[in-house]
Amino acid sequence: MPILAILVRFIWGGLAIVLPSLVGRVLLALGIGFVTYKGFNIGTDFLMNLIKNNLSGMPSDITSFLAWCWVDKALALMFSSFTASLAIKTAQGSLTKMVFKAK
Repeated sequence: MPILAILVRFIWGGLAIVLPSLVGRVLLALGIGFVTYKGFNIGTDFLMNLIKNNLSGMPSDITSFLAWCWVDKALALMFSSFTASLAIKTAQGSLTKMVFKAK
């Protein structure tokens, strides 16, 4: 039993040193990821509305064919995956580049 207590104290001591830096890095990554996601979400929503408005000016036969091909859903999928990918890459970049030192 004393070995287990020593092991727990050793792990807890290591976590106590790393934990403040880790919490700061995670919060920073979440904040940057959220701002990036919101910013690009606004931009992609604008582009999506622009594309939909331009598609609505087409003849009805073409728009019904495009709706049958699910072009609108494919565009929404591409824009949302682009935004999510960008937010994840930004959050990962901030985790690896920024280092906080505990005082």
